[in-house]
Amino acid sequence: MRNRFVVAVVVAVCGVAVVAGCSSKPGNTAQPPGALPPTTAQVTINGKSAGTTNEIHCTQDGWLHTIETGDDQSGVRVVVSTGDTITAQSVVINNVGDFNGSVWQNNIGKAQASIIGTTFRITGTAEGATTADPNKRTTASFDIKANC
Repeated sequence: MRNRFVVAVVVAVCGVAVVAGCSSKPGNTAQPPGALPPTTAQVTINGKSAGTTNEIHCTQDGWLHTIETGDDQSGVRVVVSTGDTITAQSVVINNVGDFNGSVWQNNIGKAQASIIGTTFRITGTAEGATTADPNKRTTASFDIKANC
């Protein structure tokens, strides 16, 4: 009889815990203004949106984060360092927004990187050419956001 009472008390306590767990509010996962939902990227070239995608691939090696969208035909590849400071190491834009170009830290173009919540934001000016006139050198401003 005593064992049945202990079992009944344990079952009752577990039942209350389950109900309390199910009725609690989910944690606040709101992102700050300017952040993107997880696994989302947005690319803007020369002030024109090239669209939003969920085709995003991110890897991390130490402090270096590599972010890729698109494919070999059209896409963006960014390498960001998050060590002592957040720095854009390189940006390669391939056939996005009628532009092909790149940034290489302290060498070609200029880029700044920041983090908004869990979203990387890389802005700057890349050097390259338009797809309409690939033999004429030009620059393009860009704004890339990606939430890995």
